[in-house]
This record gives sequence, C-alpha cells and structure tokens, in this order.
Amino acid sequence: MAGLKEEWRKVRAARVAAAVAGTLALAKAFVGWQTHSLAVLAAAVDSLMDLFCSGLNAFYLKLAAAPPDEKHAFGHGKAEALSAVIQATVVAMGGLWLIGKSVERLLAPEPLSKTGVAFGMMMVSLVVSLAITWFLRREAKHTRSVALHADAFHYATDLASNGVAALGLLAYEVLGWHFADPLATVVIAALILRGVWGIYRDAADELLDRGLPRQVEDEVKTMIANLAPEVRGYRAFRSRRAGRVPFFEFRLLVDRGITFERSHEIAEEAIRRIRDKHGPDTQVMVDTDPV
Repeated sequence: MAGLKEEWRKVRAARVAAAVAGTLALAKAFVGWQTHSLAVLAAAVDSLMDLFCSGLNAFYLKLAAAPPDEKHAFGHGKAEALSAVIQATVVAMGGLWLIGKSVERLLAPEPLSKTGVAFGMMMVSLVVSLAITWFLRREAKHTRSVALHADAFHYATDLASNGVAALGLLAYEVLGWHFADPLATVVIAALILRGVWGIYRDAADELLDRGLPRQVEDEVKTMIANLAPEVRGYRAFRSRRAGRVPFFEFRLLVDRGITFERSHEIAEEAIRRIRDKHGPDTQVMVDTDPV
C-alpha cells in the first residue's frame, strides 16, 4: 500500500511540474516574440521541453506504478529510465537547435525592444524555477525516482538559462552589446547539452542493470554474514534497481548438518532484514547451498 502511494505521489509531482512548465513556456514565448530576444525565446524553448518531459513523466510514472502482470513479471519500474532517455534526447535536440539559431543571429543581428519587460519575465521565471526545482528534488529523493530526478534537472538548468538570459539583456541595454543576446543563447544551449550526459548515464545504469552502490551492497553482505552461526558465507551476489524497487539475489552457504526447515528459516530471516532496511517492496531472491 505504501509503495502504491509513493508511485501516485510521483505522478502528482510530474503533473504539477507539467502545469508550471506550460505556464512559463507560454509567458516566455509571448515576451520573446514581443521583444525579439533570442535568449528569452531560448528560455521559452527550454520551458517547452520541460513541459514535454513533465508530461512524458506523468505517463511513464503511471505506467511504472502498474503492478507486475503476465508479460512483465518483474513489474514496470524501468519505464522511468525509458522516460529519462527520451527526455534527454529531446533536450539534446533543443540545445542543438538553439546553437544554430544563435549563429544565425550573430551573423545577422536584430535590435531588441522592451528589454525591461523581458528582464522582468526572466526574474519571475527564476523564482518559479527555483521553487519547482526544490519541490521536484524533494519528491525525487523521497520516492527514489530517476524520472523525477531528470525532471528536477531540467528546472535546475532553467535557473542557469534564465540567469544567463537576464545578463544578456542587461548587457544589451546598458552596454549596447548587440551580440550579448545570441551569445547568452549559446551559453544556455551549452548548459543544456552538458546536463544531457548525466541523464543518459543514470538512465543507462538502470536499463543495463548496473549494481547498486558499493556501500549498499556491502551493508547487505555484512547483514548476510551475521545472519546465524550456521551461515558459512554467500556466493553469486547480485543487485540492481528498477524504478524505486531494489533487487537482491544471492546463494547462502549454510552448514550441511542443519535441517531443511532451519535452512528455510535462515533464508526468510535474510529477506526480512533486507526488506526492513530497504523497504517492503524490495525483491530478494535467496537460495541455500549446504557446505
């Protein structure tokens, strides 16, 4: 029951993020169109990508919340990582498009208008992005969601992109630097592309069943070693994560003189202790070998 609540908490967070991204995207696009600021339009594109990614998260997180079925015996947890890969691809395409538009503007500069309005829009966007980043990071940490972590990253880049856009507008207005606006756009695009790699890396780790962090594995191994005096060790230890659910698999080496019933009790105790530490939905597969 607790696990199901966490899954729906992820979906709710993604929907909130999508609503915020949509509002910011429309506001920035309108202001960018009115002021002819490429940097503000770049920030609008960034928010449009946030809207797409948050909407995608809402869909995939709902899919990930679905229980195991006949065709997916291990559940749908990896849908989160798939969502992160698609998000990263969309973000990368947007970043490359922005670089192309920046080169065009550098070669053929255009005058800006109503820079005060554009600057005010960036300040409002900074505050909103800061709030939604904090919210998503809190939810990602609580639910251990890769997808929400990726979503939080998008809004964190908004902080940088909005700040860079504001600086570009100031440089144009105060110093008369006509190249400041497209140059700020290049910086925004570079920040976007820089973060894409981290999203790909985290999603790939999950999709390729990378083991859990060494510290987590060492804690479980120590727990196994101290289970009972009849335990002689373990072998074939493996771990991975699918969404919020960790998986552990190992073979317990037990004294061959104990009964089958006692061997079963030790295995059940191992499962209980691991789930107490890592959550009731943790999947533990244990077999026992007499030695």
